[in-house]
Amino acid sequence: MLVSVQPGEPMKVMPAPSRRNAAAHPCEQCFQSRFCLPIALPQDELACMRDIMQATVRMHKGEALFEAGQPVSKLYSVHAGSFKSVVGSPDGRQQIVGFHVAGELMGLESFAMRTFATDGVALEDSEACEIDVGTLERHAAASPALLHQIHGLIGNRLACAQQNQFALGSMHAEERLARFLLDLSQRYRARGLSPDAFVLSMTRQDIASYLGLKLETVSRLMTRLHRDGILQVEQRRVRITNRDGLTALLAPPGH
Repeated sequence: MLVSVQPGEPMKVMPAPSRRNAAAHPCEQCFQSRFCLPIALPQDELACMRDIMQATVRMHKGEALFEAGQPVSKLYSVHAGSFKSVVGSPDGRQQIVGFHVAGELMGLESFAMRTFATDGVALEDSEACEIDVGTLERHAAASPALLHQIHGLIGNRLACAQQNQFALGSMHAEERLARFLLDLSQRYRARGLSPDAFVLSMTRQDIASYLGLKLETVSRLMTRLHRDGILQVEQRRVRITNRDGLTALLAPPGH
């Protein structure tokens, strides 16, 4: 309580300021909200994120956040660290079909099927925000902005899958690696991080699986790009030293 005293007047007791709204919801303070679901919401609708984003899960490197075939009751947004999406076959073969950095949603491709189509595995010690699917659907039905954001995210995911399919079917090994590095660079730039110097959280074996190449091919190409002055490579540390040269690897022959 606050006490207010004026000369010649009896002492008055003033109520203390309300602290009901002092504790902001994590979404309101999270840097990654620029890329996550709140990006679509007008200020007066941000309160719904208190219901949708329910908890943050911490995962150790190599742990599975979700597994293929598991019912989809929650989607996940990467809060910190990174994850990979892995598809398996009955005979035990596996292929990585996606990497996810901070601010990106995981499990969205399984949204309509109601069961996860991939395993979501932490590439490093990471954190992910849980998004309750039922609550998300209820709020989306009442919020055109949120529904539009969900449709946009699904559309972008489909477009990305089509581009990856084109790369696997039409690009040479060197082109695939250049495209992968430039895409990763662009995603880091969008998050205010260095687009030219970064640490690869995935192994070269992970990269090879994602690009449909052999481990030896990826290692040989990284060594060649380092030798040609396009990259500086020190274990998992990569620096793009000649961006034009890296981009030129994607140009069609004769251009």
